[in-house]
Amino acid sequence: MVLHSADQYAEPPELWFAQGDVAIAAVVPGSAADRAGLMASDALVRIDDAPLASQSVVAGEPLRDTILAQIAGSDPATALRIGYRRDSRFASAVLDAQAGCRALVEVLVDGDRIARSDGRVIQISLAMMQLADDRQLAAIFAHELAHSVLEHRRRLEETGVRGGLIGQFGRHRRLGRIVEIEADRLSVHLLANAGYDPQIAPDFWEAEAGRRVSRGLFNGRRHPSRQERIALLEAEIAEHGLPQPGLSMPAQLLAARDLPFPSGEDQD
Repeated sequence: MVLHSADQYAEPPELWFAQGDVAIAAVVPGSAADRAGLMASDALVRIDDAPLASQSVVAGEPLRDTILAQIAGSDPATALRIGYRRDSRFASAVLDAQAGCRALVEVLVDGDRIARSDGRVIQISLAMMQLADDRQLAAIFAHELAHSVLEHRRRLEETGVRGGLIGQFGRHRRLGRIVEIEADRLSVHLLANAGYDPQIAPDFWEAEAGRRVSRGLFNGRRHPSRQERIALLEAEIAEHGLPQPGLSMPAQLLAARDLPFPSGEDQD
């Protein structure tokens, strides 16, 4: 099911959230939500035993993201219980959904060549999708997904950086470069594991699409330069002999999830 909340819109149509502030925008046919009888416009009231009204919202984030994080953090070994309101009547449903990737991907209709992740939600602008071909989009997505796999949001917040991956840029350039380099390195392993030639990652930055992107959002000291990215990606591919048989699990890089970021003030 696709969720949205009233605080994502400046002036949402009244009918969208007539039953509550977090509603179902759409239900995927044949999904666990569909089998449980949930429908578009149903308003979520409870997740398992916790009422939505009791959830603390992270500053700057829509309520929808808080609810998605709660659902993603539920026990995958047990069915998910959803309390919802339809036509002013309360009802409940049990979802027998299987555990899967918790990252949510959205396409933004506005924004100029944007690709970003806050550790939970990956957003790619329509302009970016029109600029890049399918292989280039795979390289972009692998980089953003790597932020989630490497738990950059949690690790930054534990360091005292609030606001996830987006809010920290500009205040902590040094940490920004660290997370970008880690995500670049892991991205080629994710591509190889998904059946792509990992070389499409450095090729993206060599291509016109990468050159145009590097002049926009990804330009600045908080990100490695385009040439730095190319060298880094190619070195990672060569060091691990990618692609290789079976899954590529770079132990040292994945182990970083359990290590704090280095302390110290940023240097200009």
